[in-house]
Amino acid sequence: MTPRKLWQTVSRFRWRSSVATVVANIRLYGWAATMRKMRFRVAVFLNARYRKSTWGQGQETFENVSQSGQLFGRPTILIVGALDLPQCKKYRVSQKVEYFQSIGWDCHYCHYNDAQRTVSYLQISTALIFYRVPSCAQFTEYLGEAARLGVKTFYDIDDPIFNEAVYGENKNLEHITPHERAHLLASAEDYRGAMKSVDALILSTSYLQRLAQEDFGGRTYLWKNLVDSATLSIVRNLESDRVERDIGRVVIGYASGSRAHDEDFKTVAKALADVLNLYEHVELQVIGYVVMPPELEPFKDRINTRPFTGYVKYFEALSRIDINIVPLVEDRFNACKSAIRYLEASLCRVPTVAASVGQFSEIIDDGQDGHLAKTNEDWISALDKLIGSRDLRIKMGDSANEKVMAYHTFSSPDVIERELMEQFTLSNE
Repeated sequence: MTPRKLWQTVSRFRWRSSVATVVANIRLYGWAATMRKMRFRVAVFLNARYRKSTWGQGQETFENVSQSGQLFGRPTILIVGALDLPQCKKYRVSQKVEYFQSIGWDCHYCHYNDAQRTVSYLQISTALIFYRVPSCAQFTEYLGEAARLGVKTFYDIDDPIFNEAVYGENKNLEHITPHERAHLLASAEDYRGAMKSVDALILSTSYLQRLAQEDFGGRTYLWKNLVDSATLSIVRNLESDRVERDIGRVVIGYASGSRAHDEDFKTVAKALADVLNLYEHVELQVIGYVVMPPELEPFKDRINTRPFTGYVKYFEALSRIDINIVPLVEDRFNACKSAIRYLEASLCRVPTVAASVGQFSEIIDDGQDGHLAKTNEDWISALDKLIGSRDLRIKMGDSANEKVMAYHTFSSPDVIERELMEQFTLSNE
């Protein structure tokens, strides 16, 4: 350690250990939690790279943690989750990190398989959030360490993967092998076991929250999927491209997100075929993966597909469509889904026609800032109106954009329950 770095470390330690902040920390967290935080700071001050702590971490992890900006009295949130799916990570992990940091809290995240990083960050955390982590050896280890440290635990989930009956209603599971389907449904018990072990649950939609209350009771809190600053930045950079649209054609867009939406797409296939047959200037743009139903085979020359290649490219494609569609099978599984596809299209001022299922029916004011559809006739009628009027598409897209910006950003009211935020500041000690 250089003299300059040593002086910076000493100064930082002296500042953070002031009498005022220690007293405030004791009042907020109690003696035990305060002493735990002080032990960590002392370890850093004595140069943690040359010693092993009780949790067995070394130089690199300690130094990264020590530079996190953690202050006495400031909540520090640790999110441990399955980070393999980009959309899930974006909306349930990255957004939380951004939100906590925006209000002056510290927040870190780790993949649940990264035990060294997880246990290290856990030492300075005031709350632990699990995201889509099944009951497993790592989960048990983290839960035990959190209990030892007096850290409150939460479980965040955005799909009913914990309820085998509801999960089994997902028609898209019919396109995987019986063995794979049986394995997925059997895994519900692992998620249930994990969710039963924490202090409170965090859910993404009101329907999913009610389902969790029926299954687990206890404390459940709502944290809706929102529009984050990274997404807003992408969209703002693309706004100038809207003038380049070809007004001589109308593009209907469908974003599947994954390979598991074939049955959902089938529900709108006949309506799309009727519309494409009626209007020769209408095209279909598919973003993602979907098996094209036979009804649409005659129109394959007007159907374009592109894979999902990241959010910048995704929003580039989304900003160039004229009508966004969100078809869904009407079942309890889809009723749990959040209206992400509506939020994203609305940011690009693109009007949406969505199945009247779950959160879509809660958010969309039918005929004002979007259309809701239940029957084939509903789909045809809504698409017909929007195809026939460019002014209507612009008006509805603008209305949707205003709604999303007013009610579905971090600054919007009631998107995160106040009681949940209070829970994050409480210790289990």
